[in-house]
Amino acid sequence: MPEEYKQKVIDFFNGRTAYDREGDSHMREAKRLLEYVVVRSGQTILDLATGTGLVAIPAAKAVAPQGSVIGVDMSPGMLAQAKNKIVTEKIDNLELIEADVESINFKSEQFDLIFCCSALVYITDIPVIINKCYDWLKLGGGFAFTTPDRTSYLAAIKVKVCQDLFGIDLPHILRPLWTPEKCHTILQNSGFKDITIDSYQYRYNIAKNCQDGATRIERDFYPRGNPLLNLSEAQKQLLQVEYKKTVEQLIEKRGVWQDANNLYVKAWK
Repeated sequence: MPEEYKQKVIDFFNGRTAYDREGDSHMREAKRLLEYVVVRSGQTILDLATGTGLVAIPAAKAVAPQGSVIGVDMSPGMLAQAKNKIVTEKIDNLELIEADVESINFKSEQFDLIFCCSALVYITDIPVIINKCYDWLKLGGGFAFTTPDRTSYLAAIKVKVCQDLFGIDLPHILRPLWTPEKCHTILQNSGFKDITIDSYQYRYNIAKNCQDGATRIERDFYPRGNPLLNLSEAQKQLLQVEYKKTVEQLIEKRGVWQDANNLYVKAWK
């Protein structure tokens, strides 16, 4: 199951061949994350799930000429886009590694800073990777990431509908990190201190129907298992009908199909 899930993630991101042109939200989030933590010349930086290098490339420029950056991602399609930018911009202090971030290992106290922009939720065992980050950081080093909160992608609504209909406690992909309290606890348990968590709100435009909010719930990403696969087709259909109805009521009541926040999190060793 874990390997099937990870292949699904790889295929999903490989298919996004124009990732940087999917609106400006990806670039804004990466830029805001880099502004959230001061990057200094000469530092050694790790960017987990680096994607097209939206964090790694400007970080490499900031730490040059003595500093360096390593970017890790398991999607060759995303890394190909990053490599093209690296060549075009003539960056020579950024190494890209195609690997599963859960399997790769680095030396203890190797990095000054570790970033993960919007991708930590895809990892199957988040506490383990956070423990690794703590080990990989130098004393006084920082770990910073972004993650969507419980309002994003209608996550809380999906959880509620599954509970109301079938008593299923849905392990939604966002749940391990979807509140400041959860982020703080998971970092504190790994030994991090001076934890800071801020929220940045963004909002989608008025929707005329709930097409965007009607993605089949059982087809979402489930890093920690998907209990909805055990439902019958009739039950899955019922779940979808109820979910659509709930979203439509939200549209009618509030005029939007989704409000969302990104949590910006930083902590220190």
